[in-house]
Amino acid sequence: MNDYKMILVEARQNECKFHNVDNEDFFNLLKILLDNSKPVNEIKEEAIEYTKKHNVEKSVVMTVAGAANCKLNYELEGDGGMWTVFEETENEGRIQGINEGRIKGIIEMGLECGLSEEDILEKLQKKLNVPWQKAQEYFQKYVAETV
Repeated sequence: MNDYKMILVEARQNECKFHNVDNEDFFNLLKILLDNSKPVNEIKEEAIEYTKKHNVEKSVVMTVAGAANCKLNYELEGDGGMWTVFEETENEGRIQGINEGRIKGIIEMGLECGLSEEDILEKLQKKLNVPWQKAQEYFQKYVAETV
């Protein structure tokens, strides 16, 4: 293991002064995206405006998106140097909610009908087209919530 000094920086708020503009853009965009006090649309617009104003590099945008777990929608604009950013994952959230509802419904119905754990796992496996292990994970995660 290397024995050297390591500096940790909080992404949301820090007073660091970066010499590299890409690092500065990275932390400024993270600060914008991780601000839970604003509505998603306002955050999105602020992030897009920042990238346009500061001509943020594509590699920085991609790194921030990965760190903030955002979906990107790159659209080349005008001179080719501007990128629009962060089409927030609202649709993914809805899909995840629907899937969770299906999982809970299958488990709840199975328990109400007196099915064994194995039978419920088979139903999860068939209905959701998932492997046995994933069905077991779902069952363990959601059975406590439905009982």
